[in-house]
Amino acid sequence: MNFKIIKTFSSFSFPLVFLLLMISVSSLMAQAALEDYNEGKRILEEGQFQEAMELLRPYMDVQRYGELSPYATYHFARAAYANRQFELAKSALSTLLEESNWPKLDEARYLLALVNFERNKPNDALPVVQSIASENLRLEAYRASYNYLKEVPSSVLMLQYEQFGDNLGLIMALREQLVEKSSLSSQEKSVFEQIRDIQLPGREEEEDKKREINETLEVAIVLPFNYNGGSGVKRLQSNNFIFELYRGIDMALENAKASGLDISVKTFDTERNPDRVAGILQDPFFRKADVIIGPIYPEEVEIVSEFAKDWKIPFVNPLSNIGEHLTSSGHSYLFRPSVEAITDNTIKYLNNLGDKNKIAIAYSGTSRDELLAKSFEEKARRNGYDLLTVQKVSARDMRGFFESVGLLDGQGNRRADALVIFSDDPNVASPTFSLVESSGSSVPVIVMDSWLYFNFASYEMMEAQDFHFISNNSLRLGAEEIENFREEFFERFKSFPGLNAYLGYELVHLITEVINVQKGFDFKENLKASDFISGKLTFGFDFTKNSSNNYVPILRLEEGVLVIE
Repeated sequence: MNFKIIKTFSSFSFPLVFLLLMISVSSLMAQAALEDYNEGKRILEEGQFQEAMELLRPYMDVQRYGELSPYATYHFARAAYANRQFELAKSALSTLLEESNWPKLDEARYLLALVNFERNKPNDALPVVQSIASENLRLEAYRASYNYLKEVPSSVLMLQYEQFGDNLGLIMALREQLVEKSSLSSQEKSVFEQIRDIQLPGREEEEDKKREINETLEVAIVLPFNYNGGSGVKRLQSNNFIFELYRGIDMALENAKASGLDISVKTFDTERNPDRVAGILQDPFFRKADVIIGPIYPEEVEIVSEFAKDWKIPFVNPLSNIGEHLTSSGHSYLFRPSVEAITDNTIKYLNNLGDKNKIAIAYSGTSRDELLAKSFEEKARRNGYDLLTVQKVSARDMRGFFESVGLLDGQGNRRADALVIFSDDPNVASPTFSLVESSGSSVPVIVMDSWLYFNFASYEMMEAQDFHFISNNSLRLGAEEIENFREEFFERFKSFPGLNAYLGYELVHLITEVINVQKGFDFKENLKASDFISGKLTFGFDFTKNSSNNYVPILRLEEGVLVIE
C-alpha cells in the first residue's frame, strides 16, 4: 500500500514540477523580452530619440507582441516626431489609428495633428483635431493649431474657418490677422464680429502661455554634449568641455538637493543640431521648467531664446559673452558678462588709471574677440584715447605687435602706455609672457582672465610683469571655497576640475540664490529685485538692468591671490 502511494505521488510530482518550472522560465523570458521596451521608453524621456526608436521598433510587431504592439507604436511615433522624422511618425500613427479598440486613440490623434502641422499640412491636421474626443486634449490641439496657424495669411484662414470654425486656435489666429489689417472686406467684417469675443480657455488676451507652478525647482539642461557628432553618453571623452561643464552643474544640483532643496532635473543632448533642439522643446517637461540651462551655440540659442520668450521661461547661456542671438524679451540671459559689459568696464578701468592715453590693441580671430576689439575701439576713440594699433594676431604676430609699439627696441622708445589683448588663445598668451619679460618695460598688460589658468606661466611672473585681468566670472583663486570644491570634485570624479566645471557649479549657485521656495520662482522679477549677488567660487554678480553679469572687475595678483583693483 505504501509503495502504491509513493508511486502515485511520484508519477504526479514530475509533471507538476516541470509545469511550475516552465511557468517560471516563461515569466523570466517575458521579463527579459520587455527589457528593451522599457529601456526604449526610458531613454525617450531623456531625449535619446534615435536610440529609443531602434529599441521600440521590434515591439511594433502585433503578431509577436499582441496588445503591447500599439503602445510600442505610439512611443515610436513620439520618438520619430521629436527627432523630426515626421513622415515616419505619420506612417506609424496611421497604422495605430486603425486599432479602433486601443484606449489611447485620442493621444495618437493629437500627436498626428502635431505631425501634420510640422509637415506643413494644416488641411490634414485640422480634421484630426476635430476628431479628438477628450476635451483636455482637444484644448491642447487648439493651442497647437494657434501656434502653427498664426503666421498663415488671413485669406487662407478664412477658407479654413468655413470648414473648421469650431477650432478655437484657428479662431485666435484669424482674429489676430484681421486685427492687423488696415481694411476688411464685408465678409471679413462679418466673421470678425462673430469671433471678436471668443477666447481659448486658459489663454489670456496677450496669449500668455501657462506653465505649471509648484514649489519644486525644475531645471532643464539643454547642452550639445555631442558637439562633434554622435549620440548618447558612452562616447563622451573626458576632455569634452560640455561634459566638464555638466559635471559642475550636476555636482551643484546634488549638493542643493542634499541641503533640502526640492529639485527636478531633466537633461537633453542637442548634438549641435537645430532640428533636434526644436524637437526637444516639445517635451512636456518644459511646461513646468523654472529655468533652462544652455545651449551655447548661436544656431541653437536663437531657437531656445524664442521659446523662452513665448513661454516666459528664463534661459541662461552658461558660457558665451555674445548676446546678439538673444531676444529682448527679458527672459534670456548670459551667465557671463556681455561684450558690452567687458568693454565698458575696461574703459572705466583705463579712465581711473589717469595717465594711460596711448593704447595698443591686439585680438584673436574668434567671433567674440573680434566683437570685443571693435566695441573697445569705438568706445576708446569716443573717450579720447590715442589708439596706436588695432591688430588681429596669432602666435607668430606677437613679436611684430610688440615691435610696432616700441616695446622691443631697447632704446626706451616705448610708445604705448598700456596694452589690451582680447584673446583666450594660449598660443597668443605664451609668446606674450616671454616678450613682456624680455622687453623689461613696466607697461600694464590688460588681458582676459583665462590667462590665469594657463599652466605655462607662474603667478609670480604675472604679478611681477604688471599683468591685469579682465574678469569673465573669474574664480577667487586662493579662496578656501575653491580648494574645497576642488577636493570634493576629485573625490567624486577622480580627476581635478577644469574651469568649466567651476563655472557650471557657480551657475547653479546663482540660480538657487535667485529662485527658491523662500523667494518664489519668478526668475526675472527676483533677479530684477536683487542688487549685488555674492558668488561662492567667483567674485559675484550684478544683473541690475542687464541680462548679463555686469560685474567685471579688473584683477591683479598679490602674493598668489587674486584681488580687485
